[in-house]
Amino acid sequence: ADAFWRGVEEDMRCFVERAKADGYTAVTLDDVAHLTHHPIHGEELRAEIGLWRERYRPLFKIIRAAGLGIYLTSDVLTLPLGLDKKLRSRSVRSAYYRELLEACLSDWSELDGLILRLGECDGLDVRDQFRSHLFLRTPREANRFLLDLLPIFEAHQRQLVVRTWTVGAHPIGDLIWHRDTLKRTFRGLGGAHFTVSMKYGESDFFRYLPVNGAFVRLEQRKIVEFQARREYEGAGEFPSFLGWEVEAARQALDGVENLVGFSVWCQTGGWHGFRRRAYLDQEAFWIDLNSAVIARVMGCSM
Repeated sequence: ADAFWRGVEEDMRCFVERAKADGYTAVTLDDVAHLTHHPIHGEELRAEIGLWRERYRPLFKIIRAAGLGIYLTSDVLTLPLGLDKKLRSRSVRSAYYRELLEACLSDWSELDGLILRLGECDGLDVRDQFRSHLFLRTPREANRFLLDLLPIFEAHQRQLVVRTWTVGAHPIGDLIWHRDTLKRTFRGLGGAHFTVSMKYGESDFFRYLPVNGAFVRLEQRKIVEFQARREYEGAGEFPSFLGWEVEAARQALDGVENLVGFSVWCQTGGWHGFRRRAYLDQEAFWIDLNSAVIARVMGCSM
């Protein structure tokens, strides 16, 4: 096990060095649930989380030593298996999640912020101590939920990044493109510690989509998401160049107010079993190329 984790640390050094050389300023890692204690957790679960925390500390140090920021992801709402009966009502689950995020921000001073995914959850094939669930069903529920969370991030001086990606479930399922759903979900939210993260099109990472009009309509701070490791195109198994498409998106986004950055899916994501790893595997040439090109094209306009 120790030899495996030494290999992980060496991979992380390589990854952050190459990512920084391409112009990236931060790294996103999974996830809040596996790295944060809560009083409701039993002894066995606390021991497992403790092991993950021990293994992640050197990784955080490597990233910080490279001068890069760190963000952790979280699904809304991720719960420990076996504790559903103790966390039965929606209000209790909301309180548990708020406490978990506050504990995460308090425990990990290395973090720049957290990235929340509202509208997708784990599949039935996931085998883990934690399982995420679709929790927020309507724009009104999401708005109240986020308004309760934002003061925690403001107090800790960290970023609350909310992804609009959904899989279409419940009335909030059209959050990625429906202007009224977007407006009601983000009403009253804003400021220096709140950012909306959106895929560049009004759907998944498909080609030939026009740029999402929400980038113009939303007043909040925004970042645009791209995917270098194309899940519908072999995930780096065969040539799949994005440069021209990214340049078209950059031109369409020119002049958009409060567009503060971009993020790139290069290492994870998708339903496939392909395993090419950006910045680590020689065979991941097309992922590496797309990652570098996206940074160069978008970085010149930020």
